[in-house]
Amino acid sequence: MKNMKILNVQTERSPAQAQGYFTFSKHTVKQLRARMNRPTTFRSPFNPGREEKINSVMDGGSALASLIKSALPKMSQLEPLLEALEELGVQNCEDMTYIQESDLLHILKPVEARKLLSCFKSPSQSNVSESCSSSQLSSNNACESSAEISFSDTSSSATSNLVSTSNVGATPQPPDNSWHYNFQVPWKKIPSEIIRKLETGKRPRKSERLEIIRLIVSEILAICPTPGKKHITEIARKMANAYPGAFKDVIEGEVVGSGYDSVTKQLINRVDNVRRGNTPLSLKRQATGSVEDTLCRKKRLNSYGCKNWQPAHLPANETPDTQKCVQEEMKKMNKERCHDTKTIVNMMRATFFTQRQDIINGVDTLDLTQEWPYLFETAGMMAHFKELTGIDIEDKAITNKCARVVSYFKCTDKTAKMQDIFREIDKSSKNVDDVSTAGFILLVLKYFSEREDQMFHKVDQTTLSSEVDCAKLPSTPCIIVCGTSPLTAENFMFSVDQIIVNSRITIFSDALKLMFASYYCLNISYPGDQGATLEFMQRCIFKMNPDKGSKVEKTSSKKQPSVSPKVLSLITKISDFEWME
Repeated sequence: MKNMKILNVQTERSPAQAQGYFTFSKHTVKQLRARMNRPTTFRSPFNPGREEKINSVMDGGSALASLIKSALPKMSQLEPLLEALEELGVQNCEDMTYIQESDLLHILKPVEARKLLSCFKSPSQSNVSESCSSSQLSSNNACESSAEISFSDTSSSATSNLVSTSNVGATPQPPDNSWHYNFQVPWKKIPSEIIRKLETGKRPRKSERLEIIRLIVSEILAICPTPGKKHITEIARKMANAYPGAFKDVIEGEVVGSGYDSVTKQLINRVDNVRRGNTPLSLKRQATGSVEDTLCRKKRLNSYGCKNWQPAHLPANETPDTQKCVQEEMKKMNKERCHDTKTIVNMMRATFFTQRQDIINGVDTLDLTQEWPYLFETAGMMAHFKELTGIDIEDKAITNKCARVVSYFKCTDKTAKMQDIFREIDKSSKNVDDVSTAGFILLVLKYFSEREDQMFHKVDQTTLSSEVDCAKLPSTPCIIVCGTSPLTAENFMFSVDQIIVNSRITIFSDALKLMFASYYCLNISYPGDQGATLEFMQRCIFKMNPDKGSKVEKTSSKKQPSVSPKVLSLITKISDFEWME
């Protein structure tokens, strides 16, 4: 087939078509001319007196147009702006550095003009502008050597030509991947009344916080259209360090996670929303690695939150024989029902090394109850937990925090399901501290919509431990409630691996401590259907805030966040509520 020439646009079939020529629409001709970066003049058949100049700068796929799109993602029509820039003499990215805000106010709003100019005048864009100019120059030289658009005999070659020319305007990237270290948070662009609030250490309202996030993400995308999580995390860290009172994740004076997880989450969500339609940032975080990496991650999971997970040496002046003697002495004391708390704690601390060896080596739970009977008593478990994590659990601190969370739910997040719990709290005649602790757990489970029956197994009030059907117990740590509700029951039991390991508990807070501590002492992951509740307890009640890893069991290949978004959201709400009080 002979090469075919492009004729003027026609709305009807002309005699020329019968002679083997092809006619194209106005849009097709304009697209083909622009893709070749070749200036020409197009006469519109609908308005013969009007001529439109089609230049490489008008091409929506050019480097300049791509940068404008990244700076002003909400602008649907770029052609009027590109025409205005051409009239001002702009031929490439470098020319944009000479444009002033007043030059654009006739076509852009003031904020849009500032965003656009900041994109080109930012230091990190200087190399990009130079590369854009050189790429445009080389493409223009290449296009000048072509005299006309022609099509070969095969459609495949025509397609490949169009694809290759369309790649000229690929979105430019920052000159290196460490731009975020030099990124300056645009505090000057934030309204002065919000800045005054930040400087006084006050937390901004939700609407104010969202406005800050929008402004900062706009600045980020102006510099890098495709930021990664590490970039966002570093910027969130800078924000939290600049105004810790406003942005740090803190509850009860304790920093949660890294301290800026909530800001990171909001920035990522905003980036995903602005770039909707492209691959979300959250989908780019798939964990891939070798078998060794998987084993390392598993080990970190087991040792999550622990400071002394696997002691390297026996204590001074201790030998395996002395450890065995102390162990046998504790067995004898347990048979004699000795409950001397101070003696038990000292002996448990002295044999911690040997206890850890047995647990890490996978000794069955039933055997552990026989070899280390005090490990499942409150005093013994708390001694082991303190040696393992370095955290000393104080009963008064727990009850105070539980009462404050219950107060928050009463004032803000009432639901029909929670109303039943509140009525039970008001009717209970038990100790106020015990009622607050039990109410706290029930309310948090309801808030996260997690299964209560996996944490609490209810039996009749007079049921003995030998009468409990252990086959119906969950394999994870569980509190057996001897009654209809933890708020009214007077007796409790505690089970692990469907084995009742403690049948004599009369205080609910003791049962709660045993249940929670056993996840760490026995190397058990949080079950997925209780993960949020247990993580909230871990961070809010027990002050355990590792900034990496997760204790929740992994059910998919997707990488888990170090702090659950649901938990982080509730912590932020409570922090804001306490500040308002």
